[in-house]
Amino acid sequence: MSTPTTRSHAVVVGASIAGLLTARVLTDHFERVTIVERDHLPDGGAFRRGVPHSHHLHGLMPGGRLAVDSLLPGFTADMVDAGGTVVRWPEDALWLTPAGWSRRFEAAPDHRLVTIGRPLLESLVRRRVLALDRVSVLEGVDVAGLVPRPGGVAGIQLRDRGDRLGATLRRLDADLVVDASGRASRAPDWLDALGYGRPRETVIDALLGYASRQYEPPAGWRADWKGVYLMAQPPANARTGIMFPIEGGRWLLSMMGAAGDHPPTDEDGFMAFARSLRSPIIADAIRHARPVGDITGYRRTENRRRHYERMRRWPDGFAVVGDAACAFNPVYGSGMSVAARTAVALGEALSSGRGLRGFQRTVADRGAAAWLLATGEDLRYPTTVGSRATAGTRLLHRYLDRVMGAATVSPATNRAFVSVMTLMSPPDILFRPGVVLDALRHHDQLASAPTAAPVPLPIHAEVA
Repeated sequence: MSTPTTRSHAVVVGASIAGLLTARVLTDHFERVTIVERDHLPDGGAFRRGVPHSHHLHGLMPGGRLAVDSLLPGFTADMVDAGGTVVRWPEDALWLTPAGWSRRFEAAPDHRLVTIGRPLLESLVRRRVLALDRVSVLEGVDVAGLVPRPGGVAGIQLRDRGDRLGATLRRLDADLVVDASGRASRAPDWLDALGYGRPRETVIDALLGYASRQYEPPAGWRADWKGVYLMAQPPANARTGIMFPIEGGRWLLSMMGAAGDHPPTDEDGFMAFARSLRSPIIADAIRHARPVGDITGYRRTENRRRHYERMRRWPDGFAVVGDAACAFNPVYGSGMSVAARTAVALGEALSSGRGLRGFQRTVADRGAAAWLLATGEDLRYPTTVGSRATAGTRLLHRYLDRVMGAATVSPATNRAFVSVMTLMSPPDILFRPGVVLDALRHHDQLASAPTAAPVPLPIHAEVA
C-alpha cells in the first residue's frame, strides 16, 4: 500500500479498542479521522452489544499497556484513578500453573497489570480519543462495502443500521480506510466484491466457553493477594478460573472450560464448577461474597487468522487490524495488547516515508508470538478443531512443561516466562541458555502438581 498523497481524510471502521487506538495514531498523519460504528456508543463504562464478551475478565498486558501509554500519555494513571487496581505479577497473585503453584517472586518493574472492567477501560480510551480535534464519529451505521478506485479504495459505502438491504447507500470518501470491526469483519466480502479475492483463513478452536460474574467481597475480607489464576492442566483437566479486582471494590470471576467442558450459567452449576477447579481458593472466596448481576456466558473463542499478508493483490488505501485480522482465544488475554502494539506499528509505518506498503505483513508479525502461544496451548487438547499437534509441537510442549516447572521455583526463569506471557518479550527468550539449564535441572512436575497451596507459598485470607 502506498502512502496517500493528500492524507486529508482517514476512516476507521469500528470503535473497538483497536479502532480507537488506530484513530489516535491516524490523527498524527491525516487532517480528519472519522470512526464509523454500528452501535450507538454509551456514556461512560456501560455495556454495549457490539462487544458481547465485555462482561468477562480482560487483561491489558504490560506490553500492551506500555503501548497505550505511548499513544495516550498518562493512560495507566487514568485507569488507576477510575478504580483500577495495580497487580504486580506474580508477587500479588496466587498462580496455580499446570506444574504446580508458582512462588510469589518479586515482580519485575514492568510486570504490572492494572485490572479494570472492559466497558470502563474502553470508555476511558474512547473519551481520550474522541476529545481529539481531528476525530469525529458516525454512530448507528453499517458499512455496506468499499468504494473502488483504480488500484485501490476511495472510501466506504454506508447505510443506517436497520435499513433494508436495498436502501439507498451513501458514500464517505477517504484516502485511507482501516477495518477494525473485530471478529465479525466483512472485509473478505468487501475485497472479493472488488475483485481482489478472499484471504485464506486458519481457524484453531479449542471449544472453550466462558461464564463470568462480579462479586462484592465479604465485609471484613482481608488477604495478602489481589488475584487468583488457576490454570487448566491439559489434556486431563480443561477447567480454568481467574478472579481479579475491578473498579468499585468488586471481584470479577471468569471461569473457562475447553474441549466443550463449559461452565454453566445457572447458580448451582456455576458454583459446582468453581468447586471443581484445581484449588478450592476461588470457591471459598466467593462462598460468602455477594453476587452482583447475572452470570453471563460466551462461546465464540476460536483462534482465527485471516492471511491478508499472503494475498496476491492488495488495494492501496486499505488496511485490516485487530481481531478483524487475527483473533485469539481470549483466555490468553492477548487481543487488546496486540491491537495496541499494532497501532504503534501503524504510526511507525506512516512516519517511515515508505507508507503502508506491506503493512499487512507487519500486522501478522505483531500478532505472531501471541498466535504461537495461544494455538500451541490449545493444541494440547485432542478435541481441538482445525489442526492437530505435530511431533514437533508435542516435543515443544514437553520442553515448555519443563520450563513451567522451573518457573514455579526459579526467580530468573519465572521472570522470563512472565515476560513472554505479558508480551514484554518474544518467546525465543525461553530458549536462552539459563532458561534451558533451569528446565533441564527441574523435573517435570505435572504428575504431582498439588491442589492446595504448599509452604512456603504465603497465603492469607480471612473474614474478620
